[in-house]
Amino acid sequence: MLSHFKFIDWSKISYVLKGILVGAVAGIVVSAFRWAVYRILDLMPYIYSFLRDNPNWIIVWVILVLIIAFIVILIGRDEPDIQGNGVSELKGQLQGTLKLDWFSILWRKFIASTLVLGMGLPVGREGPSIQIGGMVGQGINKMLKGNKSQENILISGGAAAGLSAAFNAPLSGLVIILEEVHHRFSTILILSVFSASVTANYLSFHIFGVEPALSLGRMNVFPLEHYFYLVALGTSLALAGWVQKALFQMPRIYAKLPIPKYLYGFIPFLIVIPTGLFWGDMLGGGTGIITTLASGRTATTVLLAILLFRFLTFNIAFGSGIPAGVLIPMLSMGAILGAIFGNMVLDVTGLDDFYLRSFIIYAMGGFFTSISKAPLTAIILITEITESISQMMPIAVFCLTAYIVADIIGLEPLDEVTLENKTSRIPTVFEGKLANIDIFIEPDSYLDGAQLSNLTLPYNSKVLRIKRHHHEFIPHRDTVFLAGDELRIACDSGFVKEVNKYLAKVN
Repeated sequence: MLSHFKFIDWSKISYVLKGILVGAVAGIVVSAFRWAVYRILDLMPYIYSFLRDNPNWIIVWVILVLIIAFIVILIGRDEPDIQGNGVSELKGQLQGTLKLDWFSILWRKFIASTLVLGMGLPVGREGPSIQIGGMVGQGINKMLKGNKSQENILISGGAAAGLSAAFNAPLSGLVIILEEVHHRFSTILILSVFSASVTANYLSFHIFGVEPALSLGRMNVFPLEHYFYLVALGTSLALAGWVQKALFQMPRIYAKLPIPKYLYGFIPFLIVIPTGLFWGDMLGGGTGIITTLASGRTATTVLLAILLFRFLTFNIAFGSGIPAGVLIPMLSMGAILGAIFGNMVLDVTGLDDFYLRSFIIYAMGGFFTSISKAPLTAIILITEITESISQMMPIAVFCLTAYIVADIIGLEPLDEVTLENKTSRIPTVFEGKLANIDIFIEPDSYLDGAQLSNLTLPYNSKVLRIKRHHHEFIPHRDTVFLAGDELRIACDSGFVKEVNKYLAKVN
């Protein structure tokens, strides 16, 4: 019996335990964030109902909203890394191109995002939840005195736990880290991240119950003979994603305004006031819109008006630089597009109105795929948050179509574009600290079949080791790279961004 324990890989067990610890703490923090947002947001219908009946109080509410906006701006002024979604900043930290202060971001993101979301601005909670969870992981690693590699794993676990606690979606927490952030698999990473994600989800279940984040009711299996419409809608959503990507340039539009940059944040807060007074159903990230659309058919003209309104208000809010998640707004806009397309198909084919709900769910996944270029994450996420496991096949067809078309028309993932815009302003300087970059060699890339002696890495970076079929070895000049090899490359921490750019070109 004792000899059996000698062969147990205790290092893997230690990462599982660390993952559970990170998941527990991140789950509590993100659940508290989610609870606080719900409590404040629940007050908004009563406040705006009171204001409609007592218009003399509107000026008081305007002043209060401006004070809250000022607090959010003040909190973010000294910590620009809390602005926006937060996922791109987390990727930059893991890649070594950004250096984040975990405690400063943690408390600032928590408070600022709670105020932004609680006031009903048209943004989501997933980005703040992921960044808050990631900062919890970084903080725990610092307390445990872990190294950089361990820090990256615990940040990843915390980020997955954040998404899991935000949406009761543990598998999505794991998949988004593997597909969107790391682009690779490793046993240690999977064990730690999944442990954190499941733990956070367990705690979230205890606080918010076991209901799915978006309960849209029972769905029938979509008829196989009508799958052509799924391909057509998937193509349309990729093109819609191209339009949405163009408007992610809103910061440049803001820069042309004759006002200081620190005043941008007041604009979305001012817009939310008339929204609450005259169209209260449009408050919040968009979950209410999705559930309303799924309950029955809505006139196409009304859907177009809702789409235009949400499209503009979300981009105004996101472009202002306030803490703002994009997932729920993207899903809600996808749902609206799905409802519009569904109306057309139902009228042409005579399909039962019951299938409108199917188009709404499929379009949510397709539109998210066109923006994120992460089809696997989209499939798992939509399946989890709607509890529609029977719809996985049509969702997959949708997302695959949207991904292929988005790739053909040259769409880049939102988080990578955002990160590139941010890091492009950071000067490349020698820092005197060693950083490691891990990559997998892609089939048919320049590196596939290349010899190490023919590889000219910039800034004196070097290939430290190669992992091939679970075996590691130190390469020599005549070593030939093969597709699937995992390379560890060492460089100065100040040159990580430039080395990554070079590797992206050759791989």
